[in-house]
Amino acid sequence: MNHLHYFNSRWVPESELLISARDLSVARGFGIFDFLRTYQKKPFRLKEHIDRFYRSADYLELQIPVSKTELFSIVEKGLSINDLSDAAIRMTLTGGVSPDFMTPANSSLIVGFYPCVNPDPKLYEQGAHIITTPTMRHLPRAKSLSYLTAVLAQRAAKRVGAIEALYVDTLSGNVFEGTTTNIFCVKDGGIITPGKDILLGITRGVVFELCESLQIVLREQGLRLRIFLPATRLFLRVQARRSCRS
Repeated sequence: MNHLHYFNSRWVPESELLISARDLSVARGFGIFDFLRTYQKKPFRLKEHIDRFYRSADYLELQIPVSKTELFSIVEKGLSINDLSDAAIRMTLTGGVSPDFMTPANSSLIVGFYPCVNPDPKLYEQGAHIITTPTMRHLPRAKSLSYLTAVLAQRAAKRVGAIEALYVDTLSGNVFEGTTTNIFCVKDGGIITPGKDILLGITRGVVFELCESLQIVLREQGLRLRIFLPATRLFLRVQARRSCRS
């Protein structure tokens, strides 16, 4: 089925999701996005994802051309007009067509709706391998389109059969986050997770809520690799993917 996507006030098929080669998202990787999925056709923490989308725009000094209420309605309409059992939803704001390939102008807003592909159930039963990569994201609190380090790290992870790469500062040994995940360390009867220089994940917030309700001690603190390695258990969020099929 050819699903419809929101593109600058219009609903278009994927073949018409076309932006200029001069757009800063293409020329410089400048822009923001956010990603969520539905469960039983209900968007997961939509308000929190929209709030983070706007925070990311503020970090990059970009203007989203619709209000939060309007964006909420766009997502709801997209779910209504697309026949998807469960959807992967990607909101993107580009840097816009730049007169000098540097100055943001006239951003494009895209909200895409795709079939959701769930992770392999074996990952939950058997666990998985992860690797480290000696870098960290620039402006980690902003969910930006600049994913050069993540793409390279994911490629390195796949070469050795791992599912994720953790950003680690090789000088201090500090662990930050994965390329698409937050990381948690189960140690000494509680849970530790980094709290600085990371993207504040929506599912990460849910883990905080669950720990509070279950009276599990969860601490935000600097997590160094030497502390991290002898941990009893590590866990991270395995991200659902959007299908490549339109």
